[in-house]
This record gives sequence, structure tokens and C-alpha cells, in this order.
Amino acid sequence: MKLYYARGTCSLSPHIVAREAGLSIELERVDILTKPHRTETGADFTAINPKGYVPALSLDDGEVLTEGVAIVQFLADLSPQSALAPAAGTIERYRFQEWLTFISSELHKMFSPWLFHPEHGELAGNVARAKIAERFAFLDAHLATRPYLLGERFSAADAYA
Repeated sequence: MKLYYARGTCSLSPHIVAREAGLSIELERVDILTKPHRTETGADFTAINPKGYVPALSLDDGEVLTEGVAIVQFLADLSPQSALAPAAGTIERYRFQEWLTFISSELHKMFSPWLFHPEHGELAGNVARAKIAERFAFLDAHLATRPYLLGERFSAADAYA
């Protein structure tokens, strides 16, 4: 498997999950500041992921997963003994997916206008920072009563946060 990543992005989370799960993955950095995005070996990244953003996980059979939420679940499921994801079909798994979705849609996306799109102006950055603070306050309140998002054990959701 090969993980395509860029520094300073949420593509770090699949790397953490793979390490915690004891999985061996190849890493290839993507320059997301250039158009077209190029990998460190010179490949056009949009040929790998037409969406044009990281992370992307190229599987040994040629399939490519392109969303962080899907990738961290896939990696966790490859190593069930690591307990990085609850078993499929359980209420715990759906709580796990709740957290992954919240982090993806309500937290990670809020960073984009602030960090990656200065052309949107100072107001957009200020709005994004205020929303991020609200989301982190919610996360902090939840974590005030437990060490990890799902309770007593580190999970792929913690890596994704």
C-alpha cells in the first residue's frame, strides 16, 4: 500500500493509524502548492486522485481510497487486534463513525478557508477561526470526562482529530 500525503494536512491521520496498527505502508509526498499537484516522484497526482487532494491510499490490487474517513477505517479494519475501530455493526462503530464525520465535516473543513485560501480575505479567516474555537470547545468538553473520544482506548478517531 502507498499513502499519498502532504505536510500540514489531515493526511497525517492514516499514517498514525497504520503505525498504531503495525501495518507497513509506503509514503509518497504530494506538493499541493503547485498546479498540477505533483508527487515527489514527479507523477501528476490528479491521475491518482482526480479530486486532487490528500490523503489517498493506493492498495496493492490497484484500488485507490481517497477520503480520510474511509482510509482510517480501512486501515483499522486490516488489523482488528489493534482495536483502533470498533467491530462493524455495533453501536460503538456508529459512535466511531459519528466522531469521524464530525471531525471531517465540522473541524477539518473549517481550517481550509483560514489556512489554504487567503484570497477569501480576513473576514473568512476570522469566521473560520471562531467556528474552529466552537468545535474545539465541544471536543474539549467531551474529553474532559474521558481520555479518548470513545472512552478508555485510543482509536482511529483520535488519530483523525
